[in-house]
Amino acid sequence: MIHLVFGAAAAGSLHHAFRRENHTIIGFPIDYSIGPLRNIHESSGSNHYFAWAQSSFHTTWDYFKGDQAVYRESLQQLLAIKNGEQVTIWTCENATEQIGLRISCYLLRDKDVELRFVNTYKAMHASMKGQDVRIDIRHTNGCCAKELTHFYKHYTCPISEELRSDYVQNGESLLSSKSMARSWRQGEIVDELETKDDSFILDCATRLHHEMPHLEYIDAIRLVGDVLGNAEQSLSDIWIEYRVRSLIHSKQLAYEGDLQSMRMYKVKVV
Repeated sequence: MIHLVFGAAAAGSLHHAFRRENHTIIGFPIDYSIGPLRNIHESSGSNHYFAWAQSSFHTTWDYFKGDQAVYRESLQQLLAIKNGEQVTIWTCENATEQIGLRISCYLLRDKDVELRFVNTYKAMHASMKGQDVRIDIRHTNGCCAKELTHFYKHYTCPISEELRSDYVQNGESLLSSKSMARSWRQGEIVDELETKDDSFILDCATRLHHEMPHLEYIDAIRLVGDVLGNAEQSLSDIWIEYRVRSLIHSKQLAYEGDLQSMRMYKVKVV
């Protein structure tokens, strides 16, 4: 069995879950919900994506250099999948994994392979049915290895020819898209502006000001954590911090400190 999974943490958990099985795990350490997707399955597109990430996010270049190398290797592994193989694609109720599902189906469009998928959000709900506790996960990386093994055994679903055709069309469209951000709303991938989360970030900052009136400035890392914990969509901390800096540059937030790291500056709503 070959598994396709999106996100470095989710890939690590899946490797651990099937460490005793003769399964192949192909992980894509990329957030398909943000940044340029156009031709990301080709060298020109992936170079553009990682150049954008390097210029937008404050982290070390080695971080993205490593991710780019893993992404290219994973892409080669996917394209090398042979006819007759069984492939399970892991997804969840978020833009990045739903996009990954569709792009994978597009890249496998000419392969005679058996395609299945596991929606970990729905699998979690189904496994908790009849219990008093409801668990809503935002991403497959919210599952432990034991849960992933259980979901694979009990909640793997075949991808019908009709659904596969839809995913292939969606994937082709996504790979020609010029949007810079995407959300998952009511079962559909929606193109967004880069500013899609800005109003929510400002709302969170305003609320934190009210909760801590004695502080003129709020630690940027605290704001990022608050947004991360309360956002409806699955967001990354580096994306949120990028948008915080964008709000500073547009004069909607003021700051003090050093913008080179979210741990080194504070913000306030203008």
